[in-house]
Amino acid sequence: MHNWKKGFCWVLAGLLATTLLTAVYWHLLDRDFSAFILLSNSNIEQAAFNEEVKIYPHDGYDGQFFYALALNPFERIKAISSPPSENSFAPSFGPGIKIDNPALRTKRIGYPLLAWAANGFGQGRYLPFALVLINILGIGLAISACFLMTRLFKAPSYYCLMPLAFIGTWICLFRDLSDHLGVAFGLLSLYFVLKKRFWAFTLMATAAMLTKETVIFLLLGSAFSTGLRAFRQKQYGPLVLLTFPFVAYFGWSTFLGWNAPSDGTLLKHFDWPFAGIARGYAETLTFPLFWLGALAPIVLISLEGLLELWKSRLSSLFQPITLIFLFNLVFMLLLSKAIYEDPFSFARNLLPLQYAALLLLMQQKQGVSWFTIVISAGTAALFYLASIAYL
Repeated sequence: MHNWKKGFCWVLAGLLATTLLTAVYWHLLDRDFSAFILLSNSNIEQAAFNEEVKIYPHDGYDGQFFYALALNPFERIKAISSPPSENSFAPSFGPGIKIDNPALRTKRIGYPLLAWAANGFGQGRYLPFALVLINILGIGLAISACFLMTRLFKAPSYYCLMPLAFIGTWICLFRDLSDHLGVAFGLLSLYFVLKKRFWAFTLMATAAMLTKETVIFLLLGSAFSTGLRAFRQKQYGPLVLLTFPFVAYFGWSTFLGWNAPSDGTLLKHFDWPFAGIARGYAETLTFPLFWLGALAPIVLISLEGLLELWKSRLSSLFQPITLIFLFNLVFMLLLSKAIYEDPFSFARNLLPLQYAALLLLMQQKQGVSWFTIVISAGTAALFYLASIAYL
């Protein structure tokens, strides 16, 4: 009971810290929650768009497309699945906002659907606030899931606060993105599969896949390891539940993309190992410190994880946490065009790898080195201060 009370205190402290830092950021944004959206004037049609939100002259960021979906998600789904003409997939204006890639964006329906529900099922006028609130709660959910993992691995409960030391967490919060919400669902699904609660895994993993598909590498390792064991023991019920989230996602993707033109979505992202890092750094010389600051914590925690695997002589190679870490590491190395579009994309897309390395270290040695913690927390703090200074 003592550990549960201590864990509750850590989770509450993390949630309060997130809320306080968000409140400061919101106050400096002239107390305007719509400023988190980063809506671009190039993606709106003023005659049709009457919402009172802040609009920027630059290209904006992905949060604007989540916002557009959250205005009326079912209208978007219907427009994509039942196109009136062969040109329906050209950028079109729904409720006044253009979505750059309707099928791709709508695949990530989880976050905007939750925001739509929180906005009075589309009837309220506080959608920007709902988006920010869901992201804050998503961070709290990720911290809670990490606490559950510390219980499983007998690690100190304060390691549940590590998500606050990941730059990607704050990027997703300040730009209305869904990445850490997807990771939070993914961590809960991992917890449930380790506890052999397969129905709960199916529910959480499906929610994770429909929120941000890159969490597939968080889910795949645990599902593969557990599924292989179930197959050998001829336990086909758990095997079906383990595969359902992936079938559901690919079915959803096929439904949305059936009438959409294909551009070789997956294969176009493969590249030489580390090529994306070199190219990204070369192309963003105006932000070298930010790029390096985003890279350093990820490299440190990943190398620490690899070192622990080497010490164990890979004896745990087919365990769920090990496979999760290795799958995410391979994803980082090979799909560089998808990950390294810009420093912001790099930091947010590598969130699953940081979480996977954190889990591996908690399992292998019940903790992370203080050097990695200091570097991670320091760079996250610098990013927060730089974000405020840039306002």
